[in-house]
Order: sequence, then structure tokens, then C-alpha cells
Amino acid sequence: MPFVGRERELGTLEQLYKAGTFQMPVIYGRRRVGKTSLINRFIEGKPAVVFTAQESSAKENLIALSRAIAELSQNDGIAALDAPVPVFESFDAAFEQIFRIGRKRRIVFVIDEYPYLAQSHRPVSSLLQAKIDREKSDSKLYLILCGSSMSFMEHQVLGYQSPLYGRRKAQIKVQPFDVFDSAKLLDGMLAEDVVAWYGVVGGIPLYLEQYEPSLSLEENMAENLLRVDSFLYGEPDSYLQQELRDPAMYNAITRAVASGIGKSSEIADAAGIEAAAATGYLKSLMELGVICKEQPVVDANRKKVRYRIADNLFRFWYRFVPQYATPLQAGRQREIARLVSERHLSTYLGPMFEDVCRQWLLREMGSTRVPLILDVGRWWGNDPVRREQAEIDIVALCDEGEILFAECKWREKPTDVDVLETLERRSLLIPAGKRLLFVFSKSGFTEACRSRAEELGAILVSLDEMELSSR
Repeated sequence: MPFVGRERELGTLEQLYKAGTFQMPVIYGRRRVGKTSLINRFIEGKPAVVFTAQESSAKENLIALSRAIAELSQNDGIAALDAPVPVFESFDAAFEQIFRIGRKRRIVFVIDEYPYLAQSHRPVSSLLQAKIDREKSDSKLYLILCGSSMSFMEHQVLGYQSPLYGRRKAQIKVQPFDVFDSAKLLDGMLAEDVVAWYGVVGGIPLYLEQYEPSLSLEENMAENLLRVDSFLYGEPDSYLQQELRDPAMYNAITRAVASGIGKSSEIADAAGIEAAAATGYLKSLMELGVICKEQPVVDANRKKVRYRIADNLFRFWYRFVPQYATPLQAGRQREIARLVSERHLSTYLGPMFEDVCRQWLLREMGSTRVPLILDVGRWWGNDPVRREQAEIDIVALCDEGEILFAECKWREKPTDVDVLETLERRSLLIPAGKRLLFVFSKSGFTEACRSRAEELGAILVSLDEMELSSR
């Protein structure tokens, strides 16, 4: 898989490395998001050893750590290459040797899947903290702690109660790719297919890579997602089982949110639990990046909250797989993929296209067309003149007091002037000193829309202009 993106993360790691002193960046993120690829890219050409902890006993992890330290020692000329590997009598002794080598020269030592190590021997974090406090002033060691368990890394490594609190020099939460970095992995695809596959599987690099270029989008959905023995079919369930204690209840809640239910009380009703209990489940799913909580931008009413699926693979899976579970289990994935493509895909991709447009604005901000954005989201509220609920796809607060309003249309036909006029009218529902109007369209714009946009000073952006395709 080609390495793409991660420029900011690599820049942070390189800056710390050049300092020459003891550093301990913490890298974390959900599994398969690309943490190991990031580390491997960073350590290219550097003296480095990677130790990957196992979900096993303390003894087995100590043996594996001893082997990694032996490799580190060999690189430093301390032991012969063919010498037998001694097993340290304790983790304390093992860490002592790592820091001893780090006194002499710059070396990168990576502990990957750190939560497995810490769970196999609970005093590990305290032992490491003691070594850091004693050795850091004279050390050249560059120690990276990396982990996939989001809750453990955030609470047991980065949290205030952790023995390691305050010892890190940086924390890097590796996020899924946005659509633009995803497009680099999907090199050669048409922009429409890039948005569609990204909308179906999200920005996890390994998920994106499941796309087979020799197949159509519909065929890829059938064979690489909806086939019950495919890798992607089992991923959502596997992810919840790994991270959570009660996956059945989380399944019910995720299914409710994926169906379009947004209020916590209604989600609780759909899942068959008390409203108070739903809060804890929703919080856990937010920590895992499965769902997110939204409030209308520029609305001070904190009770105006709704939830939605944040992970595209989860959104697609819970939207369609439970509904068509029986034919899918019978091997009819091709028929279901055709049905989804013909009846549902365009509607499904509408909200995904809004996310793509939001990402485009954030990439373009600071340019002549897009000012610096301070906050961005959706807006929904009451239209008192028409006596109806109104929504605006994107509302962004800008640094000089402007408010940016945008509408996003994923349609097969060019966007007409009525969309722009509706956006103009709805933008007046929000007090603003200066309004900036944007309309995004998959299929371009009619001449009437272009003419009206010129009169209003609105900016029209087609999918082709987003430069998502290398063709």
C-alpha cells in the first residue's frame, strides 16, 4: 500500500526527533487506521527497534521485550549477533537496559500495542514513569508508546490519573483519512466513485484498499462488503466486540442512529433501554468514533442535540445489512448490491457529500474564496415566516465575523437556481454581518443558477472542481 498523507503527524515526530533529547510521543487511534504505517515511515533511515506487545501473559511479553532489547543492543555493538537472547528478570530491568542504551546515542524504541503490555503487568506504567523521571535529563532515547485501545490510551496513558501523565512530549491521535487523502489511495478512480466508495467504507486505509479496480462500484459492494465472508462484512461487529463489553446493546443503539433517529430519548426507546442508560452507551460510541453529537451552529440552545453515525462503514452496514440479512446469508449479495445501487445509493450519499464539501472548505480556508473558519457544522431551526422547520447543510463562523452558508446537492442533474434562492432565504434566519453563499453540486449548474450566483456574489463548486480524480 502506498504511503499517503500524514504530513502534519510526520512533521511533529520529526521536530521532536531533531531536538536530540529524551522524547516520548504517544500515538493512538482505532485499529487499522494506519498508526504502524506512520511509525514505519517515520523510522525509515533511523536507528530504531519496534516491540509489539501481545494480548498474552506478562512472562511472554517480557520474553518478547527482551528480544527487542537484544536487537537494540546488537545495533549498539553491546552483544554479538549470534549470541543467545537473555531474558530479563523483570520489566524494571528491561527498561533499565533501554535507558542505558539511550544515554549513549539517539535511538528510537517503539512499544506498539502498549495497552496489552500494561494489562499483562499492571505496574508497567509506574515502572516506566520512574525510569523517565530519573533518566530524562541525560537521555537521548526517543520512546514511542502506541496503542489501538482508545479508552485505555486516553484514560490510562494520557489521563490525569495515569502515572505517565505529563511525561509525554506530544500526543498524536491518528484519524481516518479525509476524502482527499482517500482519493490518493484510490488513484485513477473517477471523482464520483471516490466519493461513493469513501461514503460506503470511510477513511480507514485498509478499508479503502479493499476496492478492486477491475470491478465496478456495485460489484465491489457485492464482493468486498456485502458478501458475508468478506473482510469488511465482519468489521463493525468485530470492532465493537473488541472495544466494548456489551456489544449487543451497542448494536441496537447504532442501528437506531443509523436509521435516522437522532434524539437520545428516541434512541433509547428504539433500543429498548432507559433514557438515562442510553447516555453512557452513546458516550462510549462517541469515544470510539462510531457516532458523533451535533448541535446547530450559532444556536445557544444546548438542548438542541442530535446524534448521527460518524463512521461511514458503520453507517452503510447498519443501514442495509440488518434489513437484507436473510438474502445476504443466502449468498444473494449481487442482487442486494444492485438494489442498493439503483434504489438507495444516491439518497444515502447525500449526507456523505455534505461531509466532503465541509472537508473541501477546511482545505481551502485561507484562500481567496474561503476565509479562516473558526467553527463549522449544520444548522436546523424554525422558519417563522413559513411556519416550518428549516435546515442548512453547512454553516461556518469565520474569523472576521462573516458567516458562510452552503448547500450540497448529490443529484444526477445540474443544480438549478431554486437551490441557491432557498439557501439565500434560509441564511436570513441567522443574524450575520456578512453572508457568504456556497452551493456544491455533483452534476454542475444550470445557466440560470450561474447567472443568479453572479448577481449575489455566491460561489458555485462542482464535484469536478474539487480535484478528487487523477484521471
